[in-house]
Amino acid sequence: MMQTRTVLALTAVAALAGLAGCMDLEEHPITGVAADYYGTAAGANAATVGAYTRLKDFYGQESEILMTMVGTDSWERGEQLLGNGFWNDYLAQLGPSVGDPLLNRWQTYYQGVNAANTAIQAIGNSSALDPSIKNVRLAESRFIRALMYFNLVRTWGAVELDTLPTEGVVTTASRTAPSEIYAKVIVPDLEFGIANLPVKQSEIMRATKGAAQTLLTEVYLTRAAAGDFDKARDLATAVITSNTYKLNPSFRALYCGPENGNGACDFVASQKTDPEIIFSVQFIGDGAVDPFGNSLHLYYTMGYDGSGLAVPTLARTRAYGRPFRRTRPTLHLLRLYNRTTDSRYEDTFQRLWRQPNGDTAIYFPGTPVADKSGQGKKYGENEYTSLLFPTLLKHLDQTRADPNTFPGHRDRTIWRLAEVYLFRAEANIRAGRPAEAIADINIVRARAAKPGQVNTLGAAELTAFNADPLGFLLDERERELAGEEFRWWVLARQGPAVFLARIKAFNAGAAPNVKEFHILRPIPQTQIDRTEGGKDAFPQNPGY
Repeated sequence: MMQTRTVLALTAVAALAGLAGCMDLEEHPITGVAADYYGTAAGANAATVGAYTRLKDFYGQESEILMTMVGTDSWERGEQLLGNGFWNDYLAQLGPSVGDPLLNRWQTYYQGVNAANTAIQAIGNSSALDPSIKNVRLAESRFIRALMYFNLVRTWGAVELDTLPTEGVVTTASRTAPSEIYAKVIVPDLEFGIANLPVKQSEIMRATKGAAQTLLTEVYLTRAAAGDFDKARDLATAVITSNTYKLNPSFRALYCGPENGNGACDFVASQKTDPEIIFSVQFIGDGAVDPFGNSLHLYYTMGYDGSGLAVPTLARTRAYGRPFRRTRPTLHLLRLYNRTTDSRYEDTFQRLWRQPNGDTAIYFPGTPVADKSGQGKKYGENEYTSLLFPTLLKHLDQTRADPNTFPGHRDRTIWRLAEVYLFRAEANIRAGRPAEAIADINIVRARAAKPGQVNTLGAAELTAFNADPLGFLLDERERELAGEEFRWWVLARQGPAVFLARIKAFNAGAAPNVKEFHILRPIPQTQIDRTEGGKDAFPQNPGY
């Protein structure tokens, strides 16, 4: 246990109560509750929801961009990454003394672990709870703990392992090997979840059996021990054949309302309950319970309102977003799509901006050099900059109160069914059965076909797949999941050779500096300094 993540187990768990059976997970903060309250049905629910709430410290926030997007083959630095450019470029500043988000996420992950441990202990000790309620709430809390520890292990490797609530200030700590954390906590917690979570929940954001199966699938792909790829394949198959989830017939409809001609992507509330979604982190963005909301709408947006980019210069709008431009797609990502057959390029990236009167203001034809004739300012790939680039559509949120409002209302999808097909494909490829991956890749590609087109693997694609099955699969993940998958983790789980090769090949800013040791992040120096025995008791990761 450690001082840097100390949380008072009963009063700082951020427990939330008051579920009224609606579709959203209602959140009403409570504090100062007695320990025996968590042994009641209402208290067990409050403790569990408190654990869920800790997910918002990372998901849907700028931390995602810095720690899992930039510095990969898919995403590079945008103009306003500013002083955080070292996350993309792997400079010396990416070290143990980085405060936000490195130290903050270390602390908030452990706060999430502690919230889950508090719920698990209190609910487990209760003799008054109905067994059916008790096991579901325990399973939900253990699901959150497994996810928090999974994020810790795949970010930092060996970390402190605690399965009991932390109270007061504790300054002793040690690093436990990932294999032990997987064996003692992550895998058993998810196996308990699979056995005890319902197939469906009445409220958004609650974990289900399918969510536990999907997380465990990804765990096995990441742990990659003997037999794990077969286990991942079997779990993915269980999710796919459960008939609980189904692919949305329209890729675009997962994120965008009907096309309205302005080039943007309108969020509609029905997307929160799309049957393709397996698990998401819920956001309200009301400024009170949920003050920051989902802020991802800010970070992928190019500077369309920059002086002279359009004539006249565009004003900022809710539909086009507030352009924080922290990151931009690599040319590698933008060039992956067969734009004749595959709808996902046009449905993933905004390429058109209009003047208020409907005239074209800015257009990216997606060609190496733009034809400048006709209406509006047109920019070819040769003119893309850290300010000027196609904008990711998936997180835009026109429902905010005004163009500058920070909190967004979209939920952050963590897994959807299409990714489970790609998980199964990955499991088969890495187990040495690449031919068995083709059908799953084709299912995902077929859904994205343009009207009248065939988007399954043709002769050229099959040749590319057979030459490098894993590389093709990683490309397919980008086509389907750009801006959704946590790309840095995806590359890291393939091992250092793939991690380095992809980043060096496709991210010019990162290529000169990225090293094998960057496959793990540095342990925050504050953690080491505040641990009795310092670096001898809690050593730094190699290379930092």
